[in-house]
Amino acid sequence: MDYLNEYLLKVIPIKILELLAAIAGTYYIRKNQDTLLINKYLVYFLWYTFISEVIASYGVIAYFSNYGYFGFIKDTIFERTFWLYNIYLLLFYSFFIYYFNELLVSNSLKKVIKIVLFVLLIVGVIHLIYDNLLFKDNSLYIIIVGSFFLLLTIIVFYFSLLKSDRILNLRKYLPIYVSLGILVFSFCIIPLDIFFNYFNTNNNIYIKLRINILLFINIFMYSTFIIGFLVCAKNKPKTEKNIN
Repeated sequence: MDYLNEYLLKVIPIKILELLAAIAGTYYIRKNQDTLLINKYLVYFLWYTFISEVIASYGVIAYFSNYGYFGFIKDTIFERTFWLYNIYLLLFYSFFIYYFNELLVSNSLKKVIKIVLFVLLIVGVIHLIYDNLLFKDNSLYIIIVGSFFLLLTIIVFYFSLLKSDRILNLRKYLPIYVSLGILVFSFCIIPLDIFFNYFNTNNNIYIKLRINILLFINIFMYSTFIIGFLVCAKNKPKTEKNIN
C-alpha cells in the first residue's frame, strides 16, 4: 500500500497536467479559429492521451494494492496495461511524426517522411501481433525506432525553420513549444523503457527512479504545451501557415 500511495502522489499531478494541457489546447483553438488543422488534431490527441492515461491507471493501482482494487483483472490478459501502453506509444510516435511533417512545405521531404510513417505503423502492428507482445511486454521496437524517426523529423523541422521567416518570431509559434516538450520526453523515455524488465517489487531503487523521472519529464512536457497554448493564444499571428 505504501507503493500505491507513493504512486498516486506522483501520478496525480501528471494526470492534472494532462487535463490542463487538453483544456489549454481547447482554449487555444477557440481563440484561434483559423489555426492550422494539425494544431486542432494536436488538441484532440491530448484529450485522447488524458482519457487513455486515466484508464491505464487501473493496472498500477491493482498491482500496488495487491489486487485489493480491480481484483477481477487478476490472471487475465488485462492484468497489466501493456496493451494500452503499446497502442498508445505507436499512436504517439506516429501522430507527432505526422504533426511535424505537416508543418513542412517541401513535398519531397514530406513524401519520404510519410513513407517512413507508413512503414513504422505497419511494422509496428505486425510486430505487436506476430511477436505476441501486445498483452505481454513493452515493444522496444516502437520505443526505439519511433523515437529515432520522431527526433529525425523534428531535426528536419528545425532546419526548415532556419530557412524561413518564422525564426524571427518563435515565441508565438506553437510547434516550437511542442517540439521542446517532445524532445525531452523522447530522450528520457528510451532508457526507462529499455530497463523496464527490472521494474518489480524487489527493485525499490528502480521503481522510485522510474516514477521520479516520469514525473519530471511529464511535468516538463505538459507544462511546455500549456505555456505554448497560452502564449500563442494571447499573441496570435495575423496568419498562420506552414514553414517554407
